[in-house]
Amino acid sequence: MNKPKVGRPRAGTETERNDYLLDQALALFMREGYANTSIAKIAAAAGASTRTIYERYKNKAELMLASVDRLVETDISELQRIDGLATMSCSEGLTALGETLLAKVMQPDMISFYRMGVAEARQFPELSDLIETSGPQRIYQMIAEYLRGHDEISGLSAAERQRAAALFLEMLVAEPRNKALFGCLAADWDARAHVEFVVKVFLFGIADGRSA
Repeated sequence: MNKPKVGRPRAGTETERNDYLLDQALALFMREGYANTSIAKIAAAAGASTRTIYERYKNKAELMLASVDRLVETDISELQRIDGLATMSCSEGLTALGETLLAKVMQPDMISFYRMGVAEARQFPELSDLIETSGPQRIYQMIAEYLRGHDEISGLSAAERQRAAALFLEMLVAEPRNKALFGCLAADWDARAHVEFVVKVFLFGIADGRSA
Protein backbone atom coordinates (compact mmCIF):
# COMPACT_ATOMS: atom_id res chain seq x y z
CA MET A 1 0.00 0.00 0.00
CA ASN A 2 1.06 3.55 -0.56
CA LYS A 3 3.14 5.27 2.08
CA PRO A 4 1.50 8.23 3.83
CA LYS A 5 2.72 11.58 2.60
CA VAL A 6 5.03 13.78 4.67
CA GLY A 7 5.58 17.51 4.93
CA ARG A 8 3.45 20.38 6.13
CA PRO A 9 0.21 20.94 4.25
CA ARG A 10 -0.11 23.89 1.94
CA ALA A 11 -3.17 26.08 2.00
CA GLY A 12 -5.94 24.07 0.43
CA THR A 13 -9.46 22.85 0.75
CA GLU A 14 -10.90 21.36 3.89
CA THR A 15 -10.74 17.94 2.23
CA GLU A 16 -7.04 18.36 1.44
CA ARG A 17 -6.26 19.41 5.01
CA ASN A 18 -8.20 16.46 6.40
CA ASP A 19 -6.43 14.07 4.00
CA TYR A 20 -3.12 15.40 5.30
CA LEU A 21 -4.27 14.81 8.88
CA LEU A 22 -5.18 11.21 8.03
CA ASP A 23 -1.82 10.66 6.29
CA GLN A 24 0.04 11.86 9.36
CA ALA A 25 -2.10 9.79 11.69
CA LEU A 26 -1.45 6.60 9.73
CA ALA A 27 2.28 7.34 9.56
CA LEU A 28 2.37 7.57 13.36
CA PHE A 29 0.29 4.43 13.84
CA MET A 30 2.68 2.55 11.55
CA ARG A 31 5.81 3.89 13.21
CA GLU A 32 4.85 3.95 16.90
CA GLY A 33 1.92 1.57 17.22
CA TYR A 34 -1.64 2.17 18.31
CA ALA A 35 -0.99 2.33 22.06
CA ASN A 36 1.86 4.83 21.76
CA THR A 37 0.11 7.14 19.32
CA SER A 38 -1.93 9.82 21.01
CA ILE A 39 -4.29 12.39 19.56
CA ALA A 40 -1.86 15.05 20.80
CA LYS A 41 1.01 13.49 18.82
CA ILE A 42 -1.13 13.32 15.71
CA ALA A 43 -2.20 16.95 16.14
CA ALA A 44 1.43 18.04 16.44
CA ALA A 45 2.49 16.06 13.36
CA ALA A 46 -0.39 17.42 11.29
CA GLY A 47 -0.10 21.02 12.48
CA ALA A 48 -3.65 20.89 13.85
CA SER A 49 -5.22 21.29 17.25
CA THR A 50 -6.60 18.39 19.28
CA ARG A 51 -9.90 20.27 19.34
CA THR A 52 -10.05 20.21 15.55
CA ILE A 53 -9.41 16.46 15.52
CA TYR A 54 -12.09 15.75 18.13
CA GLU A 55 -14.56 17.84 16.13
CA ARG A 56 -14.08 15.39 13.25
CA TYR A 57 -13.42 12.07 15.03
CA LYS A 58 -14.84 11.06 18.38
CA ASN A 59 -11.83 8.98 19.45
CA LYS A 60 -8.52 7.48 18.36
CA ALA A 61 -10.12 4.29 17.02
CA GLU A 62 -12.39 6.28 14.72
CA LEU A 63 -9.43 8.34 13.51
CA MET A 64 -7.46 5.19 12.78
CA LEU A 65 -10.40 3.73 10.88
CA ALA A 66 -10.62 6.87 8.75
CA SER A 67 -6.89 6.85 8.04
CA VAL A 68 -6.96 3.19 6.97
CA ASP A 69 -10.08 3.83 4.88
CA ARG A 70 -8.27 6.59 3.02
CA LEU A 71 -5.32 4.31 2.34
CA VAL A 72 -7.54 1.47 1.12
CA GLU A 73 -9.59 3.78 -1.08
CA THR A 74 -6.41 5.02 -2.75
CA ASP A 75 -5.20 1.48 -3.30
CA ILE A 76 -8.52 0.29 -4.74
CA SER A 77 -8.49 3.21 -7.17
CA GLU A 78 -5.00 2.20 -8.27
CA LEU A 79 -6.09 -1.41 -8.78
CA GLN A 80 -9.01 -0.29 -10.91
CA ARG A 81 -6.70 1.79 -13.08
CA ILE A 82 -4.40 -1.08 -14.07
CA ASP A 83 -3.80 -0.65 -17.81
CA GLY A 84 -6.02 -2.93 -19.90
CA LEU A 85 -7.56 -4.72 -16.91
CA ALA A 86 -11.05 -4.72 -18.40
CA THR A 87 -9.90 -6.55 -21.55
CA MET A 88 -7.61 -9.11 -19.90
CA SER A 89 -8.49 -12.75 -19.49
CA CYS A 90 -9.44 -13.76 -15.96
CA SER A 91 -6.01 -15.33 -15.45
CA GLU A 92 -4.17 -12.26 -16.75
CA GLY A 93 -6.32 -9.89 -14.74
CA LEU A 94 -5.92 -11.80 -11.48
CA THR A 95 -2.18 -11.91 -12.06
CA ALA A 96 -2.05 -8.14 -12.56
CA LEU A 97 -4.23 -7.53 -9.52
CA GLY A 98 -2.24 -10.02 -7.48
CA GLU A 99 1.12 -8.47 -8.31
CA THR A 100 -0.11 -4.99 -7.45
CA LEU A 101 -1.74 -6.09 -4.20
CA LEU A 102 1.20 -8.17 -3.07
CA ALA A 103 3.67 -5.36 -3.73
CA LYS A 104 1.61 -3.08 -1.49
CA VAL A 105 1.07 -5.58 1.31
CA MET A 106 4.77 -6.51 1.43
CA GLN A 107 6.06 -2.96 1.86
CA PRO A 108 8.04 -2.72 5.13
CA ASP A 109 5.67 -0.10 6.56
CA MET A 110 2.68 -2.35 5.94
CA ILE A 111 4.39 -5.35 7.52
CA SER A 112 5.12 -3.17 10.56
CA PHE A 113 1.50 -2.01 10.63
CA TYR A 114 0.20 -5.58 10.51
CA ARG A 115 2.68 -6.63 13.21
CA MET A 116 1.41 -3.80 15.38
CA GLY A 117 -2.18 -4.92 14.89
CA VAL A 118 -1.37 -8.51 15.85
CA ALA A 119 0.68 -7.47 18.89
CA GLU A 120 -1.89 -5.04 20.26
CA ALA A 121 -5.12 -6.82 19.31
CA ARG A 122 -5.58 -8.34 22.78
CA GLN A 123 -5.20 -5.01 24.56
CA PHE A 124 -7.20 -3.16 21.92
CA PRO A 125 -9.68 -5.66 20.43
CA GLU A 126 -11.19 -2.93 18.25
CA LEU A 127 -7.98 -3.04 16.19
CA SER A 128 -8.76 -6.46 14.75
CA ASP A 129 -12.19 -5.35 13.61
CA LEU A 130 -10.82 -2.13 12.13
CA ILE A 131 -8.05 -3.83 10.18
CA GLU A 132 -10.40 -6.54 8.90
CA THR A 133 -13.31 -4.31 7.86
CA SER A 134 -11.24 -1.43 6.53
CA GLY A 135 -8.86 -3.42 4.37
CA PRO A 136 -9.61 -7.00 3.35
CA GLN A 137 -13.40 -6.74 3.20
CA ARG A 138 -13.28 -3.93 0.66
CA ILE A 139 -10.58 -5.67 -1.37
CA TYR A 140 -12.74 -8.83 -1.39
CA GLN A 141 -15.61 -6.81 -2.83
CA MET A 142 -13.43 -5.31 -5.54
CA ILE A 143 -12.06 -8.72 -6.60
CA ALA A 144 -15.52 -10.32 -6.43
CA GLU A 145 -16.84 -7.63 -8.75
CA TYR A 146 -13.95 -8.27 -11.15
CA LEU A 147 -14.72 -12.00 -11.18
CA ARG A 148 -18.39 -11.43 -12.00
CA GLY A 149 -17.88 -11.00 -15.73
CA HIS A 150 -15.60 -13.98 -16.41
CA ASP A 151 -16.68 -17.37 -17.72
CA GLU A 152 -14.30 -19.30 -15.46
CA ILE A 153 -16.47 -18.51 -12.46
CA SER A 154 -19.78 -17.77 -14.20
CA GLY A 155 -21.59 -20.41 -12.17
CA LEU A 156 -20.88 -18.78 -8.82
CA SER A 157 -23.48 -16.81 -6.91
CA ALA A 158 -22.70 -13.35 -5.54
CA ALA A 159 -22.02 -14.84 -2.09
CA GLU A 160 -19.76 -17.50 -3.58
CA ARG A 161 -17.81 -14.87 -5.56
CA GLN A 162 -17.26 -12.96 -2.33
CA ARG A 163 -15.99 -16.11 -0.63
CA ALA A 164 -13.81 -16.95 -3.65
CA ALA A 165 -12.31 -13.46 -3.57
CA ALA A 166 -11.50 -13.88 0.12
CA LEU A 167 -9.81 -17.22 -0.56
CA PHE A 168 -7.81 -15.73 -3.43
CA LEU A 169 -6.54 -12.89 -1.24
CA GLU A 170 -5.68 -15.29 1.58
CA MET A 171 -3.68 -17.55 -0.77
CA LEU A 172 -1.96 -14.53 -2.23
CA VAL A 173 -0.93 -12.80 0.97
CA ALA A 174 -0.84 -15.15 3.95
CA GLU A 175 2.36 -17.13 3.36
CA PRO A 176 4.71 -14.32 2.26
CA ARG A 177 3.37 -11.86 4.83
CA ASN A 178 3.71 -14.33 7.68
CA LYS A 179 7.27 -15.14 6.63
CA ALA A 180 8.07 -11.43 6.44
CA LEU A 181 6.59 -10.91 9.92
CA PHE A 182 9.01 -13.46 11.34
CA GLY A 183 11.94 -12.34 9.20
CA CYS A 184 12.24 -15.64 7.33
CA LEU A 185 11.25 -14.66 3.79
CA ALA A 186 13.98 -15.89 1.46
CA ALA A 187 16.09 -13.17 -0.14
CA ASP A 188 15.53 -14.73 -3.56
CA TRP A 189 11.76 -15.16 -3.10
CA ASP A 190 10.06 -14.72 -6.48
CA ALA A 191 6.89 -12.65 -6.09
CA ARG A 192 5.87 -13.08 -9.72
CA ALA A 193 6.16 -16.87 -9.55
CA HIS A 194 4.13 -16.87 -6.33
CA VAL A 195 1.32 -14.82 -7.89
CA GLU A 196 1.21 -17.00 -11.01
CA PHE A 197 1.00 -20.18 -8.91
CA VAL A 198 -1.77 -18.74 -6.74
CA VAL A 199 -3.79 -17.75 -9.81
CA LYS A 200 -3.31 -21.22 -11.33
CA VAL A 201 -4.44 -22.96 -8.14
CA PHE A 202 -7.34 -20.56 -7.69
CA LEU A 203 -8.71 -20.99 -11.21
CA PHE A 204 -7.77 -24.57 -12.07
CA GLY A 205 -6.80 -26.41 -8.89
CA ILE A 206 -3.66 -28.50 -8.46
CA ALA A 207 -4.87 -31.87 -9.70
CA ASP A 208 -4.55 -30.89 -13.36
CA GLY A 209 -8.04 -32.20 -14.11
CA ARG A 210 -7.32 -35.71 -12.80
CA SER A 211 -9.24 -37.49 -10.07
CA ALA A 212 -7.61 -37.45 -6.67
